Amino acid sequence: MSDLHAHDSRGEHATRASEATALGDGIFQLPTDYPEVCNAPLWSYLLTDADQFALIDPGVRSTFAATLSGAIDAMGLGLDHASLLLATHGHPDHSGGQSSWKDDAPHARIGAPLVDAPWVESFDRQWVQFWDDYPGIIDNNPSREFLASLCVPEPTVDLLLRDGDEVALGDRRLDVVETRGHSWGHCAFFDRDSRTLFTGDAVQGRGILASDATTVFAPLYVDVSEARWGLRRLRELPFERMCPAHAAPMDRDEGLAFLNESLAFIDEVDALARTMVERSAPSPLLTRDLAIAIGALAGTTPPLTPQTAPTARAHLYHLAREGILDAAWVPAAVTHG
Repeated sequence: MSDLHAHDSRGEHATRASEATALGDGIFQLPTDYPEVCNAPLWSYLLTDADQFALIDPGVRSTFAATLSGAIDAMGLGLDHASLLLATHGHPDHSGGQSSWKDDAPHARIGAPLVDAPWVESFDRQWVQFWDDYPGIIDNNPSREFLASLCVPEPTVDLLLRDGDEVALGDRRLDVVETRGHSWGHCAFFDRDSRTLFTGDAVQGRGILASDATTVFAPLYVDVSEARWGLRRLRELPFERMCPAHAAPMDRDEGLAFLNESLAFIDEVDALARTMVERSAPSPLLTRDLAIAIGALAGTTPPLTPQTAPTARAHLYHLAREGILDAAWVPAAVTHG
């Protein structure tokens, strides 16, 4: 859910560094510096087994020094006891911090979903395939240098995660559950013993309120059918606690409500897209116009963002697959002249 604009980084890092929250069953919620860096809430989750630990979604490149190292030290854990550094997907706020551990935890294995691993290992590849993939809709080029600073230099992925894989941390077992939708390879992790589900960005409700409460980060997904499939799949798991990356941990009832709200938002945008297609006919419906409408629906300021652009395109592709739309490139002179 990376924002494209640097936020005021003058945070109370020294205070926040010690604020790890014990969730029970050897699981801890750790603060990150993402509210200061990008104005969005973000947590990492630490799981322990004996004298080793795994970290899920270790933030951006600065997060290790800003919050995680201090929080883990305050817990009495040695940084060199890190065994696994896992990313739910390849966006910088989830995988960008993996390489920051190499000096303090040189033996920790870096894990990422198979399909997203090329993004984790190459910001240039991610740039071409995601951030710069919306010509005529939104231009992210002014923020390229800032985005790169969140994740470069990139790590090498040691552990390619596939759907159905089992990741071991001592006696603790994590099931890899492919969810896709938010990114093409997005995965969740299910700790079967504690029945805790770590969902990354798969579950977004109607969006995530910014840290300063001035805007909302709208739900982002690159494919409508895949996003629905992933959410329904998570809903069927026997979890008792759900831990999203950008929202506070939830019990089962709260988690199911958040999943259902996420599905309902997709349906709402689908209905919006269909209505806009009907109203625009016989003229084409521009992806940019749908993105702005999605932003207005979610309460984003401004409404055209790096979140609403891919979501809009996903819905137009979905309607094209149904035969409701034909793909068309409209000359800019017609739309902007």
